[in-house]
Amino acid sequence: RARPAPAPAEPKSQEKDEVESLRSKLAEERQNIKLSAAPITTVRLFTVSAAEFLIYGLRKVLTSMYTWLLALPLLAGYFYLKLVYAPELFEAPVCGVKQGAPLWQFELAIYEASWWIILGILSSVGFGTGLHSGMMFLFPHVLQVVTAAESCGTTEGLIAWYQHPCKLDCSTTSGPDDTVTFFNLWCKVTVPCMLWGFGTAVGELPPYLVSKAARQSGSMDEEFAKEMEDAKSKTDVFNRMKLWTVNFTEQHGFLGIFLLASWPNAAFDMCGMCCGYLLMPFWTFFIATALGKGLVKVNGQAVVFVNLFGSAAFEVLLKGFDSMNSLIEAMLGKDLQLRAVISNLRAKLLAKFHQHNRMHPEQLFHNDDDKRLEFHEICKLYDNEEEEKKKEIAYRVLQEWDKNGDQALCVAEVKNAASVTDGKISLSSLDPGAPTSFLKVCWELFVAALILYFLVSIMNQMAQSKQAEYDEAKVEELKKKSKKK
Repeated sequence: RARPAPAPAEPKSQEKDEVESLRSKLAEERQNIKLSAAPITTVRLFTVSAAEFLIYGLRKVLTSMYTWLLALPLLAGYFYLKLVYAPELFEAPVCGVKQGAPLWQFELAIYEASWWIILGILSSVGFGTGLHSGMMFLFPHVLQVVTAAESCGTTEGLIAWYQHPCKLDCSTTSGPDDTVTFFNLWCKVTVPCMLWGFGTAVGELPPYLVSKAARQSGSMDEEFAKEMEDAKSKTDVFNRMKLWTVNFTEQHGFLGIFLLASWPNAAFDMCGMCCGYLLMPFWTFFIATALGKGLVKVNGQAVVFVNLFGSAAFEVLLKGFDSMNSLIEAMLGKDLQLRAVISNLRAKLLAKFHQHNRMHPEQLFHNDDDKRLEFHEICKLYDNEEEEKKKEIAYRVLQEWDKNGDQALCVAEVKNAASVTDGKISLSSLDPGAPTSFLKVCWELFVAALILYFLVSIMNQMAQSKQAEYDEAKVEELKKKSKKK
């Protein structure tokens, strides 16, 4: 008996192939949407995405009852109190004379917390293209606090807030020298470190939210899939670490996220995308990330840098050089005096730090009744230098900034030396002949380049994300047409 003819291939398989083929084609075309390849398209998509985000945010704020019943009344009361009823509660401090008024300190705390949290967000946001704000701001700040405490001889009364006008000013300090301990130095820097760490945790949310939204909508999370494919196709250490991060997250959940966030993990973006793909609850992911990054990791970094920059760790280092010097002396019969050499190098380094310590121009005039810096007073600013060199520097400073020719500097003239980036000066920037002036310009150009790179990366990603929405609509349209057939 003749066998029945085989059933025709199911159309569903063909439809699925067509959908996946279209999706792959659109994804490949989307990779060319960037400022360097398609500037007009990229700017247009970025503008649409940014406008939609702003409109969505404004709508949420304006339709929230908390805005009308809580935020606006508090804001109105704040301005009435500051401008009309009690402006004295907002008076700024005078360094070494009086502290800032209570509500001025409250404003500073809000400003300071916002500063570090935003820097933390910028450090980790953007799928690995974040601004390196730890290297640029946080760790140099820790160095400044440690060296300033040792220079002042005490931590008692030393102000370590980054935005405070009397920051690291020895005129605010009091107390014995034995307060410059590791614990006291750590206490001075741990709050900014934890605020910055909390900001880095917030910056890890976009990969998680994008991946979760893609999974919930039933569409494919292409960013996660692409990262996994790339990682599997390569054998280098970084890509192996990405795969291990995903597997570790899947196996250990909250504890796994906490442990992965508790050390400088360059592959943590993969953890966020994996958690979103697995539909992990928001608060489980965020709390674990915030505890790891904002509590454990940054305090570990603070411990390392306080010890690295402080005298206690330096003494341990000197003991190692003493042992090395003794070994060399026993073998070669020559005393290299390594302790003295290393100590002198550190002293020169601290002196250079003193020259680069940034301050508001007014701080140079705190102990000057007539608010004028004459030749001998300028010499005192450079006490770490030799006598002849001090006079040369003072002469150069007057020649450069004394615009009215009265052989003295006033506040307005010193402000001309302030940087356009932060409005502050350093003794190095005041001296036009300082050998590091070229390095200062290079550093500011480097910072500007990093910021520009970060902004371009964000524009490219937002444009590609918006195009992905349009592409997904095309895929859905193809699915509907296939069903009608």
